[in-house]
Amino acid sequence: MSEQVDHDPCTVALHPIHDASHHHVADRLVYRHDGAAEVEDIMAATARALTSAIYELGDGGLLGDRSLFVDLPLEWLDRPELLPTPAPRLALGIADARTVDLALLTRLDDIRERGYRVIAPSQLVKQDHEAMLGRVDIILLDSPNDFDDATLERLPARNIKLLVENIGNREELASFQAMGCDYYHGRYLAKPSFITSPPRGRHGNRAAQLRLIRALYEDNSDLNRMHELVVQVPHLHVAILRRANSNYFNRGGKVVDLHRAVQILGLLELRRLILTLTLASLQPSSRIILRMALIRAFMCRNLAAPFPTLDPEDAFTTGLFSMMDALLEEDRSTLLEHLPLGLAIIRALKFREGPLGAVLTLCENHERQVEEAIDEVPADQLHNCYMAALGSTKGLMSDL
Repeated sequence: MSEQVDHDPCTVALHPIHDASHHHVADRLVYRHDGAAEVEDIMAATARALTSAIYELGDGGLLGDRSLFVDLPLEWLDRPELLPTPAPRLALGIADARTVDLALLTRLDDIRERGYRVIAPSQLVKQDHEAMLGRVDIILLDSPNDFDDATLERLPARNIKLLVENIGNREELASFQAMGCDYYHGRYLAKPSFITSPPRGRHGNRAAQLRLIRALYEDNSDLNRMHELVVQVPHLHVAILRRANSNYFNRGGKVVDLHRAVQILGLLELRRLILTLTLASLQPSSRIILRMALIRAFMCRNLAAPFPTLDPEDAFTTGLFSMMDALLEEDRSTLLEHLPLGLAIIRALKFREGPLGAVLTLCENHERQVEEAIDEVPADQLHNCYMAALGSTKGLMSDL
């Protein structure tokens, strides 16, 4: 049974970070827990922030080639499968850590072994200089007097950078520049930008989500089975396409479809993406509309099969995405503008042009014929494709 929940908008801020030469080199992701005291609420807030800044926006979430600095709760750091990627472009903060102990040091060792940089507040570093200086990459300062000269002189040899936040005026900037800080942010330098995920009805295909997560952790994971499950979760479908077609993952530059996207990302990245989106509750789908979209997609694929110049997978994608705006409750033009789809598919969706546009039009016309028919629809080849699509959709959505 489908379920619908009205979510509040998720707003995150990206604070520009400048280096000592005033170049914009990174952005700090800031989000609120809204007073959440429960671990589940904190995890959900973190998931929604990462979803908005990284997974929903693709390359735009990391703002080109710049790095992203983000504080993560210790509960999140305890689950390495949830750590966002790509690691070389992320610096992870541990702002809610209060005590340097063996558990914290073990966490930091694991994070750095995975390729992440670690941000630690100066007050935490001062608890145990020797242990922390070997495990942090960036120290967040409270004031220019946090460390004595002897400690500051040790940092360059260890390649440890200094970060200062909330610069409010020229005098503050000058005082931190004099001590050799590496990273700066504050409204005096640049105003933050905001990313808002608009409120809208969310429909959760929970059974498909659970099956997909289970498939991700099976010993012999079947990528074809994952593809079948992913197409039942439209928001996840879009997120995987965006992720696989990002500059980081798609080095060849050629737009890839969902089958190839699943292969490119691999199990580990799919786990991160799917678990984060599940926690964020961003899998909108309507069972009725989803069924209609899958029937159209399968019928387009069936119609394209006899023609060697048509890619059946492109035809399937064209049919499915012709109803993606309804599934995701998004404006079609805006959605297509941000989707990493091939030009032939885009032109088919927008203007019904080209062979894919002709297949889609033929499919839509037959749908109207079936819907408006008073008598039984003739059992011709076109209708046979439609009936086969009904069977494929029923098999895909069985028991959901």
